[in-house]
Amino acid sequence: MPAEAPVSSIWKKQKFFVSLFLLAVGGWFFWDGAIGYPRSNERWSKHQEFKDAQNLAGWHDYAKAKGWKDEPPHKLFKREDLVAQYVCGGLAALIGVIVLTYWATQIRRVLRTDDEAVYSPAGTRVPFGAITGLGKKRWESKGFATVRYQIDGKQGQFVIDDYKFETEPTRKILTEIEAKLGAG
Repeated sequence: MPAEAPVSSIWKKQKFFVSLFLLAVGGWFFWDGAIGYPRSNERWSKHQEFKDAQNLAGWHDYAKAKGWKDEPPHKLFKREDLVAQYVCGGLAALIGVIVLTYWATQIRRVLRTDDEAVYSPAGTRVPFGAITGLGKKRWESKGFATVRYQIDGKQGQFVIDDYKFETEPTRKILTEIEAKLGAG
C-alpha cells in the first residue's frame, strides 16, 4: 500500500529557527566587536580622563551631554576581547549558514513507497527485494530505523526518522518494509 511521508513542519521550523538564532548570535557578536566594545572603550577613556583630573562632576555633565550612562563601563576592552567577539561571531554565523544550508537541502525530501519499492529521502529507488536488513535498535527510544540494501552489487543505507518525517506515514512505511521483508 503506497505511502508518502514528507518532512514534518515541526522539523522544518525547528531547523530554520536554529539557523536564524545562530545567525543573529553571530550578528550580535560582530556588532559588539565593531560598535559596542569601541563605544564602551570611548566612555571608559573619557571617564578615566575626568578621574585623572579629579573632576568627576565634569564627567557627570559630559556623560549627560553625550547621552551616556552616568556610571562608567565596568572595564576597558582589550584587542583580544575585540578579536574574541569576531571569532565567536564568525563561528556562530558559520554554523548558522551550515544549518540553513542543511535545512534548505532537506525540506523537500520525501520518504515514500509504491507497490514495488521504497524511495529513500534522497530519492533512491530501492526495490523491496534489494533490502538486506532493517535496523530497529533505536526505533522505540529515538524513532530511527536503518534500511540497508544492495543494488547492482553496491551496498547502501538510509535512515527512517519518525520525527523528521511525518509520523503516521513514516510508521506505515516502516510497517510495509517489515511486511515485505517477512514475506521475502
